[in-house]
Amino acid sequence: MNKSTLHVIWKLVIVSLLVGLALDFFDISPADLIHDIPETVGRIYDTVIGVFEWGGKYVLLGAIIVVPIWILMNLTTIKDKFKRKN
Repeated sequence: MNKSTLHVIWKLVIVSLLVGLALDFFDISPADLIHDIPETVGRIYDTVIGVFEWGGKYVLLGAIIVVPIWILMNLTTIKDKFKRKN
């Protein structure tokens, strides 16, 4: 093994120790984590979908104004690109 591989392994051992100590402090066992995986994954999925539902509306609302202004500001550049292709 080269020096950087040993360095990465050492970092993983240290971080794993710290996370294990923190989980033990909150009285969380590995069995608890394994049993709660489906619920946790479901909550993460719901949160991600919620963020896209919340943010998507605002992105579309802003794009209605921003995209036409961007097109107008870059119209000459876009024209030049089309002229070069012909």
